[in-house]
Amino acid sequence: MSRQSDGDSLRARALKGGVYLTVRHGAMVLLGLVGALFLTRILGPANYGLYNSVAAIFTYMVTIGKMGVNVYLVRERRDAPLELFHLAFWWLLGYGLLLTIVIGGVMLVLGHYWVRTEGFIPVLLTLLGGLPLALVSAVPLALLERELDYRKTALVEIGAQVAFYCAAIPMALTGFGVWAMVAGFWASQLITVSGFFVASRYRPRRFWNRAELRPMLRYGFSVALSDWIYQSQNLAPSMLLLPLAGSEAMGYVALARRFQSMLTFVKGATSRLSVPAFARIQDDTARLIRAIQEVMQLQTLALGILFAAFAAAGTFVLPYVLGQRWDIPSLLMVFTLMGTRTLLGALFSIQTSALLVKKQTTLVMKANTIYIVLLFSLTYFGLILSPPEYRLLVFNCADLVAIVPGYWMRHLGVRRHIGRIQYGVTLLWTGGMIAALLAPWLGWWLYLVAAGLLGQPASLRQMREILGMLAQARRGG
Repeated sequence: MSRQSDGDSLRARALKGGVYLTVRHGAMVLLGLVGALFLTRILGPANYGLYNSVAAIFTYMVTIGKMGVNVYLVRERRDAPLELFHLAFWWLLGYGLLLTIVIGGVMLVLGHYWVRTEGFIPVLLTLLGGLPLALVSAVPLALLERELDYRKTALVEIGAQVAFYCAAIPMALTGFGVWAMVAGFWASQLITVSGFFVASRYRPRRFWNRAELRPMLRYGFSVALSDWIYQSQNLAPSMLLLPLAGSEAMGYVALARRFQSMLTFVKGATSRLSVPAFARIQDDTARLIRAIQEVMQLQTLALGILFAAFAAAGTFVLPYVLGQRWDIPSLLMVFTLMGTRTLLGALFSIQTSALLVKKQTTLVMKANTIYIVLLFSLTYFGLILSPPEYRLLVFNCADLVAIVPGYWMRHLGVRRHIGRIQYGVTLLWTGGMIAALLAPWLGWWLYLVAAGLLGQPASLRQMREILGMLAQARRGG
């Protein structure tokens, strides 16, 4: 088979995988949205904020525990022996158990002396018990991602989402409060772990080899260190907003993030797809640049439409859905600022995947470090100095400002180590989508700005090309 045929085949498989993730996840957005709205209406901001502050810590501990081993397994050569995956399984299991004990002790101290929020410690310890299971599930997931088999992974993740609400909503209705969401967490966790093992048909076997473990951890740590730094952004609400502004403020941030996580399934699909796909074409600069640009355009177009539509509809719908316990203008303000940040990130997050594939982990780590230092500094001093009624606005503005230098560093890194990215039409789309997102908050006249940017001939032409490419990939599947 020729090199051109190989390239066309890879592109078709990658697009097919992206379509599977996008369509399957998109079909579940309505279910997830209805479930989340129903649950939050029952629980209110305080309970919802408390659970999500704890869940953010758990998610970060999963990132710490994986230690980049999952990326190593996905990126490893095609003929890698199965013993490598057995080795990763036993390492993740042992490390996960140790991490659970250590972090549990640390959080007991922090919860008592810094957070000082009722229910924080028992809920956190209950969730931490699931850490080893979450870590070992990375092994069968890596096997599926190596084959770009995103149909199975999407089905498992959808099942986990359904299990969460099936467990949480009945308990919330019977008055269990925050513990209803804890029950949903465990139901989701068990479905995720068992589902990945069944879908991949992976069964761990006894195997241990220190010599093979060293390169895995060496590479994994180099990738993980940067990710640890970047993902520590998710600790800012739990460690700063919760103790300084209260669980209700945390609830607004958590619900806005929940809405965004349901609407950003395209970003998650393309980001997950990019590492194995980019790894296969990393030595062909022209194809790699083209792939980066196509993914940037797909993310910007899809995310912008979803965010703008949600903000416009939410102004009229959310007051009736969430009830009087929620301040809808504050919620939409947080959602709008987060959406603006995410749309800017659509230009650069995929470049991070390309830089990691090209082994530019130090550059990514520096960009992430600058972001985290700025985020925690601006957030802490902003929350301390601002009046209580402005703390939600200050928190989200701090995040938006802090990320800009890191994005610029990624842009320069791709330009130096890969090649020049043509932003062109993508910038028009970004500006238009941000204007449409801000319109319900700042003024409806911004829709005219959005129409002017998105209606440019070059913009319309590129939109037709992207949609045609996705339609072709769907027909090929």
